[in-house]
Amino acid sequence: MKLRSNVGLVGCVALGVLVLAAAGPADAAGEKAVADLKLANGSSAGTVTLTDVSSGVLVAFDLKGLPPGAHAFGVHETGKCEGDFSSAGPTYNPLGAQHGFMNEEGPMAGDLPNIVVGPDGTARAEIMTTYLHFNVGADDTLFDADGASLIVYEKADDYRADPDSSGAKRIACGVIKQQ
Repeated sequence: MKLRSNVGLVGCVALGVLVLAAAGPADAAGEKAVADLKLANGSSAGTVTLTDVSSGVLVAFDLKGLPPGAHAFGVHETGKCEGDFSSAGPTYNPLGAQHGFMNEEGPMAGDLPNIVVGPDGTARAEIMTTYLHFNVGADDTLFDADGASLIVYEKADDYRADPDSSGAKRIACGVIKQQ
C-alpha cells in the first residue's frame, strides 16, 4: 500500500504506527467511517476519517479550535460524547492489553500516537495503525451496539500511563459512524 503526501514523512512511532503529514486524503480502498469531533462547548473541532485497509486502519484527521501543543488521541469503547466526554468510556481494548506503546503489555487497540496542534489551533495528518480493524460483525468490532468514539485529551500521552487513570481532561469527542 502506498500513502501519498505532498508534505512528506514527519515521523514514525514504534510498533507499526506511521504518521504522515497530509494536505489531502491518501489513496486507500476499503470501508470508511467518520467522526465529527466537538469541543465541550459544542463547537466543531473538525473531522476524522477512518479507512479500513488490509493492514489496519488509516486515520486521517483535520482538526481545528484546539489548544496548540501535543495531545493524547485515541479510540474509546462507547459511541457517546456527553458532558465531560467520560460517556465515551475507556480506551477501546478488545484484547485486554495495557495502555501505551512503551508498555511491555501494550498497547491497547485504541491507543493512537499524540497529535500536535499548531499555533493556529489546527492539526492535519494521517496515522496508520495496525492495532485497529473494523471487524464488522465480529465480537471485537468498533461498530457494536454501543459504538465507539474518538477522544482528544488536554495533554500529551507519555505512552506508559493511561490518560484516564492519570486524571487527564478530555477536550474533544466524536462518535465514529460507519459510512
